[in-house]
Amino acid sequence: KYYLTHHTIMMDQSVFSWTPTDPTWVYNTFLGSIFIYFFYNLMGGVGLWIFQWLIFLAIFLLFYLFLKLIRHKLDVTGVTIIAAVAIASAPACSYYKPELFSALLFCGAAFILFWIKLTRRKFLFYLYPLILLFWVNLHGAFIMGLAMLVAFFIGEILNRKSLPEESFSDRELTHLGIATVLSFLVTLLNPYGIHYLWSILKGIFSDNYNINSRYIQAYVTLWPYLKEGGVSFFRLGQTAWIMFIMMLFLLCLFLYEFIKQKSCDFSLLFISMATFWGSMRAVRAAYLFAIFFFFSFFYLLSRLKLKDVPGRANLVSLIVFVFFFMNISYFTFRYHADNKWFGAGLESFVPVKEVSFLKQYRLEGPIFNDYVVGGYLIWELYPDYKVFIDPRLGPYSKQVAPDYWALTSIPVTGEAIKRFRDKYPFNIAILHFRELPLIFDLLQADWRLLYFEKNAAILIHESRLSAVPPEVQFIDLGPLRFKDV
Repeated sequence: KYYLTHHTIMMDQSVFSWTPTDPTWVYNTFLGSIFIYFFYNLMGGVGLWIFQWLIFLAIFLLFYLFLKLIRHKLDVTGVTIIAAVAIASAPACSYYKPELFSALLFCGAAFILFWIKLTRRKFLFYLYPLILLFWVNLHGAFIMGLAMLVAFFIGEILNRKSLPEESFSDRELTHLGIATVLSFLVTLLNPYGIHYLWSILKGIFSDNYNINSRYIQAYVTLWPYLKEGGVSFFRLGQTAWIMFIMMLFLLCLFLYEFIKQKSCDFSLLFISMATFWGSMRAVRAAYLFAIFFFFSFFYLLSRLKLKDVPGRANLVSLIVFVFFFMNISYFTFRYHADNKWFGAGLESFVPVKEVSFLKQYRLEGPIFNDYVVGGYLIWELYPDYKVFIDPRLGPYSKQVAPDYWALTSIPVTGEAIKRFRDKYPFNIAILHFRELPLIFDLLQADWRLLYFEKNAAILIHESRLSAVPPEVQFIDLGPLRFKDV
């Protein structure tokens, strides 16, 4: 919406917040954001749901076309592996955001890689610069596509040295090298040029990333969840285990190839190891390895003449599929019973009525808000109110985010809250009930409860009570409001 109303493709990332932001941080999703806004503006929440499932269907179509390419039918094992890919990718792909384009384009880039390996059609190399030209303006994970292409090139050079009769010819390697260089050059065709690439790399390898990743699910490492059970297993544990088992399968196939044929496809090995490491390092990257596994697994089975193995494993695959179905069904109904389908039910998760209260009575800011609801507050309240923090994270990673984690991660005293407010002088707080301990900490200090609904509470500093409109005291805050919840 910002891009369209301001007639720009460069967003000032500081305009949405009243807190200090990092002026060197840039992020470019103008094409992806405009595309998603088009769906929302046209059909509301249903439009977002349709957009998401068009992406999923396109990924499934690429999987299906690849199986056709290697002359492998879509059997029970294939369906089960696709289900495993979907479950592993769910923590990153279950939200409506431009990152869905990255899942699709990475899948497309992987499909082209294997298409080239199977057909040796040199013109296919030059699809990569075209993909990267769009990808760089859709979402920041284009950097992963570029990294995959570099690993592809380096791996094929090693293949040429070790197995010259089976690897790409010098001419094919030349075309791959040219396509790789062109792909890098087209990524500079974004509103920020090379500064955008540098900003992404700096963010990934900075100390601030390691600090902030402790508190945000999208950035947490998956390794500890191999030992978790219960709800943690449903949310992230099964993703970690699925990818771990996928990696074991690939390593077995690489080892089988090395023992039987004294060969190794270095490009597949490098990309598999890199995507596995990246996916286990951060939840939001989980789809990278899961998607690449699908292509690698069936390609290696075909090349090693083991195509009959999936057919023999159909019974085991069916049992695994049933387990997936029962597990997801149980946890969905047990822990997410209020979920709505087809893009509906927004008010069940975000503070719709609470925000309406702020808009109606126009209380004096600035406002303090929790990390999760920041995005919704920007959508509904900007420019009347600016947020304290929001899930973009990048603009706040140097100062505001570390201060916020320090405040919310442990119980705080009234004196600590006062010091925090001296640094960030906010008058109103809107906090989701996920931050219930912080709400109680504020109430024990100099803050008063002004309004609440089923998702969040609005608090006001006692020094600002005189500025509250008199009619607010007549608002019904009784429990009967929630009789239908």
